[in-house]
Amino acid sequence: MAFFVPVLTFAILLGVVVVVHELGHLIIARMNGVFCEAFSIGFGPVLFSRKDKKGTEWRVSLLPLGGYVKMFGDADATSVTETIPDGYTEEDMARMSAHRKKPWQRLLISLGGPLANLIFSVAVFFALAVSIGMQEPDNSVTVVSEDTLAYKSGLRTGDIITSANGIETKNFFNIVEQVKSSVGKKLVLKINRENQNKEISIDMFEKTDGKIKPIQTIGITTKGYNYKKVSIWEAAKLSLQTTYVMATQNMKAIFKIATGSMSSKNVGGIISIFNISSASAEAGVASFITMIAMISVILGAINLLPIPVLDGGSVVISGIEWIIGKPLHKTFINAIFIAGLIIVVGLMLLGIWNDLVNIKFFSWLESIVK
Repeated sequence: MAFFVPVLTFAILLGVVVVVHELGHLIIARMNGVFCEAFSIGFGPVLFSRKDKKGTEWRVSLLPLGGYVKMFGDADATSVTETIPDGYTEEDMARMSAHRKKPWQRLLISLGGPLANLIFSVAVFFALAVSIGMQEPDNSVTVVSEDTLAYKSGLRTGDIITSANGIETKNFFNIVEQVKSSVGKKLVLKINRENQNKEISIDMFEKTDGKIKPIQTIGITTKGYNYKKVSIWEAAKLSLQTTYVMATQNMKAIFKIATGSMSSKNVGGIISIFNISSASAEAGVASFITMIAMISVILGAINLLPIPVLDGGSVVISGIEWIIGKPLHKTFINAIFIAGLIIVVGLMLLGIWNDLVNIKFFSWLESIVK
């Protein structure tokens, strides 16, 4: 039972954000005359299915780890290539297939998923703010792993950071501001640990071959939250602001990792998401719902990146075809989608590798071998 609960919360978190994403695609596709053959909650063998009035088969499948929408004419799960199903004609394809729609329509269909995630997050943040107050992270921290600069410098999970560089830190946002302003310099933290005050000094740079390289992050996240009562208008403003800031920060972080200005060790994988979902569920229902909204923002933001295979890549391709007034060569499109697939799979493998390092899997494996 102790293991079942974390697995269940992980399945719920991943299932909700992916289903919301796919629903976004389905809604916009239908609005543009695309026939959606099936919508599945989960993967694998179908446990239950039913067709609606528009002919879409709604399925509940065995593995509750997300879901998918199958649009008419899709030859594969990536929606890159099309095929004419048996019994249908070219006229049917022109009328019902997303591949045959105008570039601006395909662009909107691609945007549907990421926008659904972002709108969903805004709605969740707003609902929580109105019902229980706006959630604000306090000044207690969780150290992400023992491999981080924070841990190596002496910070531990549960530490309360009372000031940074002599400036009082009342919440985690204050801490982040001081970490950012200290990049390439020294960060001095005053902390309270089990009612004892300590001071920790962190060098936000490293020397390599005589060169000084600035360090962008120290490897901490928030641990606790306070709830602040707000008006409906404040709730609307803060929910939009929170979603926007989170989305842009994640996109910037990926760009920094790609350019080498941020360590690739910051990339997390499926184990990180599992741990996050479990920890947030233990903190309470409100914390878990908030985490679902946060992961939804991240999924929406990542999918807006202009990488082939991701929705952002499809948006760029459709946009170019819209501007030039003709389709790009299929060979070129297939080539860049293969490149995009390599990038995405590479990031996934990097995330899994970092996860395994953080849980000391390789050290355990080495001890077993010896």
